Amino acid sequence: MSTPVVRSADPADIGTLCELYFEFHEFHVQAVPDRLLSLGPFATFDRSELSAAVQRILDDEDATILVAEDRGEYVGFAEVVLRQEEPNPMRVAHRYGHLQSLMVCNGRRGQRIGTLLVEAAEQWARDRGATEMRLDTWEFPGGPHPFYERIGYRTLRRQLLRQL
Repeated sequence: MSTPVVRSADPADIGTLCELYFEFHEFHVQAVPDRLLSLGPFATFDRSELSAAVQRILDDEDATILVAEDRGEYVGFAEVVLRQEEPNPMRVAHRYGHLQSLMVCNGRRGQRIGTLLVEAAEQWARDRGATEMRLDTWEFPGGPHPFYERIGYRTLRRQLLRQL
């Protein structure tokens, strides 16, 4: 098994990124179907809105999409956005990277690809003055939470709910 190359995405990657974002979404639909709706079959999915959204991310100086490629095959991606908290006399304001999305293709998980993508996302944010990386994640059996804990992330704040 070779080590994937992680690089910044460019406009030529948009078609493949749409496929990866679609897979990412459908993975979560299976896990939290009471929260997310399926987009249907990829063959009939209208990618125009998603393509435009990906292009906006690529055009944003405070955001990036990193892709992991292994011998010409896209095996994962990370989307990260740079954010700055507003000054507040009661709280320390942080400049941070927000890991908006991280996905490793099914069949390629457990091969350190996610770790490589997170490390690259953290470096991208660090290079832009961020002092921490944050992320939000759905919690469900088989979900990514154990992965994030394994690589050093901890819960800062948790949102709880109860059905009424």
